[in-house]
Amino acid sequence: MSHHLNRLVLSAAVCLFFSAGSLADAKTIAPSFLKQLAESHEWLSLIHYQHKALSGQWQSYVDDTKFFLAPDGQQNPLAELRATLSALTDPALQGDQHASCRFPARLQWLSKVLPQDAQEFVRPACPTYEKWRKEMNTESISLIFASAYLNSPSSMFGHTLMRLDPPKEENDTDWLAYALNFGAIVDENDNSLFYAFKGLAGGYTGLFQLMPFYQKIKEYSFMENRDLWEYHLNLTPDETHRLLNHLWELQDIEFDYFYISENCSFRLLELLEVARPGSQLTESFSLTAIPSEIVQAIHDQGFIQSVHYRPSQTGKLKSLLASIPQHYQPLVEQLSHDMTVADTVTFKQAPISLQKQMVSAAYQLMSQRAIGKERTAESAKRRYRMLNLLNRYPQEIQTEPEIATPSAPQTGHNSQRLTLGGGFDDGKGYAELGYRLNYHDLLDNPDGYFKGAAINFFDLTARAYEDNRYRLQKLELLNITSLSPRDLFFQPISWRLATGLAYQNYGEDKLSGYLNGGAGLSYAWIDNNLSYSFINAHLEHNEHFDHPLQPGTGISLGHLYYSKWGTSQVEIDSKIFIDGSYLYHAGFEHNFVLSQNQALRFSVKHFWNNHDDFNQAEFSYRLYF
Repeated sequence: MSHHLNRLVLSAAVCLFFSAGSLADAKTIAPSFLKQLAESHEWLSLIHYQHKALSGQWQSYVDDTKFFLAPDGQQNPLAELRATLSALTDPALQGDQHASCRFPARLQWLSKVLPQDAQEFVRPACPTYEKWRKEMNTESISLIFASAYLNSPSSMFGHTLMRLDPPKEENDTDWLAYALNFGAIVDENDNSLFYAFKGLAGGYTGLFQLMPFYQKIKEYSFMENRDLWEYHLNLTPDETHRLLNHLWELQDIEFDYFYISENCSFRLLELLEVARPGSQLTESFSLTAIPSEIVQAIHDQGFIQSVHYRPSQTGKLKSLLASIPQHYQPLVEQLSHDMTVADTVTFKQAPISLQKQMVSAAYQLMSQRAIGKERTAESAKRRYRMLNLLNRYPQEIQTEPEIATPSAPQTGHNSQRLTLGGGFDDGKGYAELGYRLNYHDLLDNPDGYFKGAAINFFDLTARAYEDNRYRLQKLELLNITSLSPRDLFFQPISWRLATGLAYQNYGEDKLSGYLNGGAGLSYAWIDNNLSYSFINAHLEHNEHFDHPLQPGTGISLGHLYYSKWGTSQVEIDSKIFIDGSYLYHAGFEHNFVLSQNQALRFSVKHFWNNHDDFNQAEFSYRLYF
C-alpha cells in the first residue's frame, strides 16, 4: 500500500515541478524533487547502489567507470542522475554512443516518471542495440537452478542463471534460447583450491555473459551430472523489457566477485529488482547469497509462474538401471564392455522389453564413461555397434522409466543456523550457544539438499559451564563432506575436509588448531540408508603435544538413516598421532525435524584417550534463518 502511495506522490510531484521547466539543464529542476528521484528505489536499483552503514554513504556495486556518467557517480546517486538527464538531452551526434542508446533502461524509467517532458530526451537511431534486441528474441524469463556439484569448489552450493525464452509459437524448444550467466573471470592456471580462497576474498572480476542455453545443458546435465530446476517467472512484458534494457547496459561492465556474497545469485536478484521495482530482493542478502536461498526468495516474493525439473543424464541412467531386475544388472555391466553378451542364452531368455532396457542402459553407460576421455576410433565403433543393436528392437518399446521428482530447492531450510542447547561433558553441566554462517550438515533436514553432502562455513560454538567457566568451544572455518554411494556401475570416491579451532578432549583440555582430510567409500545398501568409511589424515597444533605440529592418521566408520522423524547417525572415529597420543569416540546423534526451519538435536558420545574415558550428552534447539 505504501509503495503505491509513494508512486502517487511522485507523480503529483512530477506535475508540480515540471509544468514549466526544461530538462536540458537539470539545475532547473527543484532540488528537493531531484533528491527524491535520486533516492528512489528504482534509481538506486538501476545504478546498483548500496548504503554503507558505517560511513552513511552510497556505493555502487559496479566497479567499472564506463557505467557512470558523473565523475563521482559511483558514490553519488544525485550527481549520476544529473549527469544522465543532461546526457539524454545531448545532440544526437554520437550515434550508438549516445546516452539514449547506451542506457535504455535509464531512458525507459525517466520517460515514465517524467511523462510531460520526455519529448526533450534525444532518441537517435541505435542500430547496434536494436540488432541485439532482435537477436535475443525474448518474450519471457526463466530462472535456472543447477544443483550442487561438490567436486568443483565453484559449484559446491549450486548455481543460478537466467534463460531468455523466445515466443513459444516461434520456438518449441528452449535449447535454442539464450542463457544469462554471471561469473568470475578465472585465470585458467588457477587450481580449485586457489580459486576457492581467491573467490572468498573478492580477488576476481565478475561479468554478465550470454551464451546458447544448450551449452549450459551440456555442461551441467551431461558433463557434471547436475539436475536443473527451471523456474518460469511471471514477469509482465513491461518488466521483461526493462530487464533486457538493463542487461544491455551491463554488457562488458565489471563487478567485484565474491564467492558467497556478491556472486551469480546476488546479481540475478539485482536484475529482478530492476525488472520489478519495489521487490527489494537483495535486502536480506547483505552477508551471504546462497543459490538455493535465492530460489526461496523469488518463490516467497511471488515471482514463480511454473516449475520444471530436468534430471541429469546420470540421474536418468540411474533410474533406468534401478528399473532393471537386480539379477539382470550384472548383464548390463558385462554388455557395456562386451557386445557378445547379447548372444548368450541368459540374455536372450529375458523378455524383449527387458532386453531393450539392458541394451539402452549399456549404451548410456558407454557414453557416460567416455565423457572427458579422448575419443578413439575403437570406442566410437563400439558405441556405434551398440546403437545399431538398440535400433533393432521395436520403436514402440519404451525404455525410459518415469523419474521421481525430488524435493525442490525452495523447500529446503535456510542456510544460517542459530543453536541453543545444553548437556553434560564428563559429568559437568554446560549451556551452549552456536551460530553457523551456512550451509548444511549431514543431519540437517535433507529436503531440497543432497543426502550425504555437507558444507559448513564459519560454525561457531561457545559454552558456559556450571563451575563458571566460559570458553570458545569450536570455530570451524570450513567443513565439507561428500558421501557419494558406490554400486556395480559407479565407483566414486567419498571425501571430507575440515579446518578450524576446537577443544579435542585429549585429557588436558586444550584448544587445538587442526586440518583434517579423508578419502573413503560409501554405500546405499537399502533405501534411506547410507554407510561410509574413511581413512583420515590429521595435522594439529595443541599444547598437549610434544611438538607444535603433530601429524596423525585414523579411520571413521558411520551410518546414516533417513526417516520421517529426521536423520540418525552412528559413528566411530579414531585419531592416532606419531607421539603416541590418541582419541577414540563412538556416538549416536539424531536430528528431529520440527518444520522447514526448526529442529531439535540429541547426541550421546563416549570418548577414550591416553588418560581417561568419559561420556558426553547434549540436547539443542536449532533455528535456520
